[in-house]
Amino acid sequence: MVEIVFNPPETELPGTPIDVPSGSPPIGEIISAEIFRGSDGTNAAAKVDATATKVDANTIKLDVITRARDLLVLRYIPVGKVLQP
Repeated sequence: MVEIVFNPPETELPGTPIDVPSGSPPIGEIISAEIFRGSDGTNAAAKVDATATKVDANTIKLDVITRARDLLVLRYIPVGKVLQP
């Protein structure tokens, strides 16, 4: 399993394609996604539940919008690997 943490681009609509950082192993199967949204001075920092869908080996879609202050934690099985128990 691979876990990558990155700042995704800001999106206006759920389902906008998001590329994972260059150098990340290609996505085989997504396990989970979480967003940690930083405080904007009005709203406290919070965890946002997100569901990620694979578009291709280097691109995902989320069921929520992303903001400039977000950190996305994406866990997945890379292409050609098998999850061990």
